[in-house]
Amino acid sequence: MSTNISFGLIKGNVPYLSDEYYSFNGTKSLIARKKFNTKYNVYKKNTNERIILTQYKPMTIVQTLSYKHNNTHENIVLYVDTNQKLSYVRIKRPKYGDTQQIIEKAEKTPFVRSITFILFSTIFFLGVLRVRNYTYEDAHLSFGYDKSISKKIHFLFPKKIREKFALSTNKLSLLAHTYWCITPAKNIYEGYIKNSEINVPVFIQLTQGNMSFWYPLKSDSKHIYNKKHYIFSTRSTRVRKTNNELFIRKSITGQYVIVITSLMSKWINLVEKAAYFMSKLSKNKEVYDIYFEKFSQGASESGFELFKYAFENNKNAVYILDRDYHKFQELKNIYGNNLVAKNSFRAFYYIFLARSFQSSDLVSHIQRRLYDNDSLIKRKILACNKKIMLQHGVCLCTNIFERGYFNKKVPITPDYLLVNSKYERDLFIQNTEYHANELMVTGLPNLDLYVKEKNNTKKEITFLLTWRPWDITGKIEEGSYIDRYLSFLKLIQTHHFYSDKKVNIILHPKSRIILEEQFPDIYKDLSKHLYDGDIKEALINSKVVISDYSSIIYYAFAGGSNIILYWQDKELAESQYGSKNILQEEIAFGDIVYEFNHLHTFIEKNYSISQPIKYVNQYNILVSETSGTNTKNTYDYIKYYILKDSTAKLNNPDSQTFNSDNPSPNQFQ
Repeated sequence: MSTNISFGLIKGNVPYLSDEYYSFNGTKSLIARKKFNTKYNVYKKNTNERIILTQYKPMTIVQTLSYKHNNTHENIVLYVDTNQKLSYVRIKRPKYGDTQQIIEKAEKTPFVRSITFILFSTIFFLGVLRVRNYTYEDAHLSFGYDKSISKKIHFLFPKKIREKFALSTNKLSLLAHTYWCITPAKNIYEGYIKNSEINVPVFIQLTQGNMSFWYPLKSDSKHIYNKKHYIFSTRSTRVRKTNNELFIRKSITGQYVIVITSLMSKWINLVEKAAYFMSKLSKNKEVYDIYFEKFSQGASESGFELFKYAFENNKNAVYILDRDYHKFQELKNIYGNNLVAKNSFRAFYYIFLARSFQSSDLVSHIQRRLYDNDSLIKRKILACNKKIMLQHGVCLCTNIFERGYFNKKVPITPDYLLVNSKYERDLFIQNTEYHANELMVTGLPNLDLYVKEKNNTKKEITFLLTWRPWDITGKIEEGSYIDRYLSFLKLIQTHHFYSDKKVNIILHPKSRIILEEQFPDIYKDLSKHLYDGDIKEALINSKVVISDYSSIIYYAFAGGSNIILYWQDKELAESQYGSKNILQEEIAFGDIVYEFNHLHTFIEKNYSISQPIKYVNQYNILVSETSGTNTKNTYDYIKYYILKDSTAKLNNPDSQTFNSDNPSPNQFQ
């Protein structure tokens, strides 16, 4: 039975949920990172509650969306599950069996009780796995979103015995369904080398004929969403003959996820535990404001700009920085004990006594390593309700909302967010569960540095494309990520226009790391031509900046640069991202180039002109906070509205920064 109710729609050949509905991770795309023949739930906007449809019988199909993705004809089938709640399944247009049979099998989640551990570079899964209907022919554990790795599940008893006890639920009969599965850690690592997938979810894969069905593997199949799952993890084990370790964590719904991470000294673990013990003895409870940036490895973004201002006004402001940062000692001499080395005793001590985390990236970047099995800091993150994200950049390029970055169900999601305009704030309100009083319209502190340099002479040219996880493969094919860099390099080496100009060719930091680690030969050939300085200095001194979907264009324009948007692979990128970019032609603040052959013409044109007024006006809608006082405004807002310090003095509470949509100061007096 089908109905005319519209729960989803097709936009640009991509299926989305309708405006009032979301997937579990806060996204609307129905295909991004969604496996075939797997059940997914639908939630109501603003309430986080499942959609209940009591007017329909269980297993009623209410809508089917048909589309073509990567040359494959697919359907999204929205249906009412056995609990009369709205769910959906992504399927290939059925060749074997009808749609109703597919959703019925996807609905029948196996009963599971499991444990997992890593021993001698081998990952073990043990437990019971009971399937009521034993029509499947084979069972595997499937690893990763792309299902490229699978290992056979072994049962202690033959199929006849398991079928006999298929409907029995007493503890003794469940032992008839005892299973185990073993996979070498090196196999997971090889998958990581192939596809750069750091977090590898584990699925049960049941196969019948030419069809397979996937179900999340959990320690208990009854587990549902719970933030406490975030704390669970196994010990980490080194992958032999590599500089990486593996551990297993749980997603917030309880699914096992294997994580590939970097090596870490055992000494750090001991130092952290000592600091934790001492923090419990301290009389100071939650008094420190902790500042840091991406990976805690730098001091050049908004996190550091805000810390510098806080240092002059707050003795409990602490900046955490990697000891290997090239300016660490220089900054240590300036800021003394308020600047501490990452993974030092002081750093851990201040973290455990923190009242807030204020950073230009997610709070997970404060952990001992980016992907970590550290339960102590995770407990602190879970308990803290003042996680303040200053943003790595303006969130108006790719559609970040469709990647689940700001899903409030996730423990590391910020409690408060900085935005750069009412336009950006309204997008957050429309696409996330954030409210106006959780969004600071104060502008990136780091933008102040660019605004101050806006009128300075600019003679350089900068070329920087954002990273593409689907295209960093080491292959040099026409139109690929590496090919575009090589084509641009050839252009500036052969065209006389560039002979007297400094041209900065910059790899996105993530692309640089992946190429350097996984494709060293290609990186070696390219690296001698790459810019190796501070990206901020390159942008400030550039008359023209060529980029694609990177937020650096917002910094560069604030600093006076002309922007060229090189969108050769825009359609492919949006397909891979799973949604349309936020930045489109109608709101772009720079010339758009779709073919490399046209790029030089636009570079030469933009090098000779001032910023066009039409682009200035458009930019001011997207980024209104360019007064040069973002740092002070942000500090005052946080101190007064979030930390509730009534001594904070707001410079101009009637300005756009402190508009009527933000909380009234009177409510805190």
